Amino acid sequence: MSTPLITTPDYTSWLGELKFRIQSARISASRSVNRELILLYWDIGQAIVEKQEKLAWGKSVVEQLSAICKRSFPG
Repeated sequence: MSTPLITTPDYTSWLGELKFRIQSARISASRSVNRELILLYWDIGQAIVEKQEKLAWGKSVVEQLSAICKRSFPG
């Protein structure tokens, strides 16, 4: 036996607001994650450039770091 669905205008309106809040929170969370990742990648890039200049690392260091990171953080 199933429970009948509530279909009153108040419920329908409240449900719409709830869905909007969920979607807004998801978008906000995605933006926060993306912002943090961009800052991380920028920082990593800057650190690599500094090491290349200071320690005369060649361009191949990027490929080496990439391979190591892919193994350490798959996916």
